[in-house]
Amino acid sequence: MRPKRAVSMAAATATTALVAATVAAMSTGVAVAAPPAAPPSAPAAASVPAVPTVPPVDLGGLPGLLYTNATAINDHGDVVGSGYSSPYDNHGFRWSQGALTALPDTARAPFRINNAGQIAGTLPGRFYSPGFVLRPDGTVVALDFSTSDQNERGEVVGTGPVTGGGTHAKLWRDNHTFDLGAPAGHTSDARAISSNGWILGEIQDSSHGDDYFARWIRGRWVPLPTPSGYGSDINGRGDVVGWVTNADGVTHAMLWQGDHAIDLDPTDPLSTAVAINDAGQILGDTFDPVTNIGRILLWDHGQQIDLGTFGGLFTRPIALNQRGDIIVGTSTAAFRRSHGRTVQLGGVGAWPAAINNRGQVVGTIQAPDGTSHAALWN
Repeated sequence: MRPKRAVSMAAATATTALVAATVAAMSTGVAVAAPPAAPPSAPAAASVPAVPTVPPVDLGGLPGLLYTNATAINDHGDVVGSGYSSPYDNHGFRWSQGALTALPDTARAPFRINNAGQIAGTLPGRFYSPGFVLRPDGTVVALDFSTSDQNERGEVVGTGPVTGGGTHAKLWRDNHTFDLGAPAGHTSDARAISSNGWILGEIQDSSHGDDYFARWIRGRWVPLPTPSGYGSDINGRGDVVGWVTNADGVTHAMLWQGDHAIDLDPTDPLSTAVAINDAGQILGDTFDPVTNIGRILLWDHGQQIDLGTFGGLFTRPIALNQRGDIIVGTSTAAFRRSHGRTVQLGGVGAWPAAINNRGQVVGTIQAPDGTSHAALWN
């Protein structure tokens, strides 16, 4: 499972465009405006009961930079992120035991840190962003591919160019990079790696008429059993979640277990599943095209739980941890739900990015001077 930003693509709306822009900003250092207000004719989202607010711990910002974002936190409470003032000019940091420390210029945009303290990230560029690994001993390893995920075993996956043109999924393990290849006439792209090494990827051809998602199994790419499926996450059992969209635009949240495709929400015309943990809990969402309101969904032991709108029109599932805690962002606020209890994440402009297995959340808040600071919610 990847405890990362989980992006729903259920509807081609302005909300979807905003989500995409937000993700791009986190990886390239492009500032994104606050979510637009709903038009006067838009229906009001369902309200939620008042919930307690958890105040943020302001982790500060890197000197001389306007925007600082926290992107990941491990189970020891160590945080990584980056700051920037202009696009593609990120500067990485690590926060640990109350101190924020700048990372080397060869580790400019970290987005993962595991419990051993290994950090993975990219060096943002306009057309290509090569990856790096920062070892616990402080050694930086430059990678010849752009990174997408890292697990607790220190394995890193991503995608990079190959001789002769095109790109292949790559795996970095034990200080060696492995080319995972692609079927003839195709490219491959590694999207996620589970805690024990299952890899989820996308296979593409030049016309995009034969694109599909696949698992890396015993040295080859094995397609998901639904050709039109979009895979968003994979857990330690090799289970994949995502969605399928048919020719009529109907999108259903899906679970793929081995050779079985399971429709998680057969009656909903616009639902997606975006994250799965090793216990099989699944985070997703649904969107009503009539009211333009989104709702958060959680599947727990096969039961679907509608968690509602969290009081916003724009409602985005962000991350799920191994014990079933989730973080959610809306057009008006951000929330954490843990053991059935919901709290609001305090701070002006609070926006969460990641949650660890202790329920600690990191992200961004707006400082009084209009800049942004990295933030922690305990």
